[in-house]
Amino acid sequence: MSLSVDVTGLTDIGQARSRNEDSLEIRSDLGIAVVADGMGGHPHGDLASSLAAETVTASLVEFAESDSDASGSIDAMAQALLFAHDTIRTHIEEDPKLDGMGTTVVTMLIDPSSEFYTLGHAGDSRAYQLRDGELTQLTTDDTWVQERLDANHLTAEQASGHPLGHMITQCLGLENRPDPHVSKGNLIAGDIYVLCSDGLTGALADENISEILHGTLGPNPNPQNAEAAVKDIVDAANHAGGHDNITVALLVVTNKN
Repeated sequence: MSLSVDVTGLTDIGQARSRNEDSLEIRSDLGIAVVADGMGGHPHGDLASSLAAETVTASLVEFAESDSDASGSIDAMAQALLFAHDTIRTHIEEDPKLDGMGTTVVTMLIDPSSEFYTLGHAGDSRAYQLRDGELTQLTTDDTWVQERLDANHLTAEQASGHPLGHMITQCLGLENRPDPHVSKGNLIAGDIYVLCSDGLTGALADENISEILHGTLGPNPNPQNAEAAVKDIVDAANHAGGHDNITVALLVVTNKN
């Protein structure tokens, strides 16, 4: 039996910010979702995130609609992310007042026919997989704290709530060209994938996200409940303080009717 994918998402300003610097693009018909988070405290983060989300989406749409072999999705994803970086840099070169803008990004292309997903990211926006009741983080944050964790220079307890927790080590748009992370994985019916900005993960623990998904979507996820699940997640993050912009995309994989 073949698979199908439904994609939905929501972006919210939160409770503390005066503008939304997150951007969200989805193409459910092609299994594409992009979440970008303009760097807080930097000028024009909203412009950087929108340029990234639009450019990555356009590149992935072009690949998905082409006759290219699905095995080329890794290269297509990497090229999409680097093209988005170059697009932001071009805007900065044309208008020096934009210097300093940058954005994180996390994006996924799901191809039900090949039963694989392709994932790309740079920064600390995250992707999760909920499979067989277990929520697994698929991305590793590009942050100073994560580097210290990986090197065993910090414990998990020391990393939690660390004052430098949001210091990212790479993103799109800054002078240093990023080295995006790109990976590929298999799909099975019932998979749920979550893409989100750190406005969500800074407010809710992984177990809270998992609990909401289970509560709203149930053990056999119905894509028709995905919009409600996204809203429940965003509402919970706002209830927990909503200290940042909150953006969530859900990609639900089911058996094709």
